[in-house]
Parts: sequence; C-alpha cells; structure tokens
Amino acid sequence: MRKDVHRNSRRMTLWDGSKGSGTELTVEDCPTMMEGAYLGCSICVSGVCLTATELDTEQKRFKVGLAPETLRKTYLGELKAGDKVNLERASEIGGRNSGHFVQGHVDGVGIVADRWIDADSLFYKIQLESALM
Repeated sequence: MRKDVHRNSRRMTLWDGSKGSGTELTVEDCPTMMEGAYLGCSICVSGVCLTATELDTEQKRFKVGLAPETLRKTYLGELKAGDKVNLERASEIGGRNSGHFVQGHVDGVGIVADRWIDADSLFYKIQLESALM
C-alpha cells in the first residue's frame, strides 16, 4: 500500500511495509535536499531527523526509514495525499553558526499549560504524562 504526499512540488510516497519489513518514506523532486547529501546523512522531515537510506541524485529523490518508535511518536505514519511537510538539510559544521547544537529523540508529546513573559524572556510550562517524568 502506498500513500502519496505533496509539499509544493515535492512528491512523497509512504510505504507501509506490506512487502518486506519496515516502513519507508520516499521524497521526490527535491534537488536542494540532494546537494551534498550522502548515504546515512540526516534529513529533517517536519521536525523529525531521519537517516537517508537511499539516494537517487538523477531522479532528485531520497528514501528514509521510519522506525516503529518514530511512527508511534510522530505523525509521519498518518500522512495523507495533499499533506504538507517541511524539509531541512543538516547544518554544516566548520564555522560559527551563532547558536548551539541540540540533539535528542522524541519520547512523547506535551501540552502547553501556560505561557508568560518576564522582562525580555518568554516562558512555557509544558504538561507531560507522568510516564515521561
């Protein structure tokens, strides 16, 4: 079973693993993502960092695997035709980027319980399931 997903000119296919094992996402018509891409590089799809498992530079497409935990903790498995996603290449390292690198994994989803401003700072209070605490 295949699901086609579109983001502007990007055409994507989500494969449900009905043949073989695992779930795979194919992103097509994305020449910018292919610039400097290599097998195993990180490509962010709608805020989820994924590993490129196949690259086709001539067809301007790539594939990423979606682990069961990724499917449980994100909405990527629910993508439907016409849904929009954001694509981002990994940051280049080699110079000052005026920021900090943050790395981690999504273990759950929280709810913004409160938000307030204190002088020039913005605070958020996030409510989580007790299992995540």
